[in-house]
Amino acid sequence: MPFKEILKGIVDRVKGAQGAILLDWEGEAVDQYAVIPEYDIKFIGAHMGIILYNLNKRLSEELGDDDIKGVTIDLDKKRFAIYPVDKDYFAVLVLSPEAVSGLVRYEIERTIKAIREQF
Repeated sequence: MPFKEILKGIVDRVKGAQGAILLDWEGEAVDQYAVIPEYDIKFIGAHMGIILYNLNKRLSEELGDDDIKGVTIDLDKKRFAIYPVDKDYFAVLVLSPEAVSGLVRYEIERTIKAIREQF
């Protein structure tokens, strides 16, 4: 199954999902599926990667633990779920604020597993 189909699956299954993107450690898009413009999903994904990288680095320095399982950022009009796939790749899910957190977590973990199986 290609990555686009996996990403489309999570967008279809999660109410309020606006897009999902798989990126490499440099923030370059590997594949994406979104109902928002392609530029927006790539821009958001790259910037969420910077946040994930810096958070991981600080946690490693301060706590000696750099094994982030996932990060969710809630804003007034958007929500972002950022999850590492492995040390070289991560996925970002762009959501509206009404997305149900428990479902988001379950579905993104399921999606990450499906992506890992393709590597």
